[in-house]
Amino acid sequence: MSTEVYWFSGTGNSLHAARRIAEGLGDSELVPIAGSVGGVEALPERLGLVFPVYAWGPPSIVADFIEEMPAGSPEYVFAVATCGASAGSAMSITRRLLKKRGISLDAELTVKMVGNYPPMGGAPGPEKAGKRLEEAEKDLDAVVGRLKDGFRGRQGGTNPFFRVLGRVVYPLFRKHVSDSAGRFAADDRCTSCGICVRLCPVSNIELGEDGRPVWGDRCQQCYACFHWCPEEAVQYGRKTADQNRYHHPGVSQDDMLEQGGGA
Repeated sequence: MSTEVYWFSGTGNSLHAARRIAEGLGDSELVPIAGSVGGVEALPERLGLVFPVYAWGPPSIVADFIEEMPAGSPEYVFAVATCGASAGSAMSITRRLLKKRGISLDAELTVKMVGNYPPMGGAPGPEKAGKRLEEAEKDLDAVVGRLKDGFRGRQGGTNPFFRVLGRVVYPLFRKHVSDSAGRFAADDRCTSCGICVRLCPVSNIELGEDGRPVWGDRCQQCYACFHWCPEEAVQYGRKTADQNRYHHPGVSQDDMLEQGGGA
């Protein structure tokens, strides 16, 4: 059975998960969601969605992608969400979005990886992150095994509190996700290297006349610019200068460029 695994990622966590899944299933194509919104003409036999959890729901661009998908009936549809703590309402929201397209979500799976959301303190230190990644590999082994067996159902329950919170917070997040441009800035460590420009999956960053990045109005709050800056010069608000930066050790900048990004 041929498989298309659509993915979105800011730090590489979800890209790594998508790769593991595609390799485990075989006969699979990895397709970046950022370059595919409104561009899918037909659905595959087996359809996969792999994405991080934002505001206890799927990233806004993932929701946009699903809403623009053609109607159809793949033989098997699965979604895998990566998160630092709780997936909240991510799966129920994804399920409802797919249902509106006439698509049934057969398997819902969650993998805890390294949390890294700057407004809530960012990523842990290297030692704690390393331990979490070791556990995540075991979890991914289990996910791949379940998908190969054609698992149907839900794996990785979430706290009811966060499911309710997601129903309240996520609609507001999606409505205002692109309003965050004014909170990003680059400090004096910026070397005008342009990595943030190239890695932004929605081409939302340009270098200004002074050589520093300028953020536009299409931000998805993936924080790729924040975590991948080699000088740690990109800041979000006034309290992130001392935060740990993180990106998955198995994913490179070149890998992330597969999403598209800036020139």
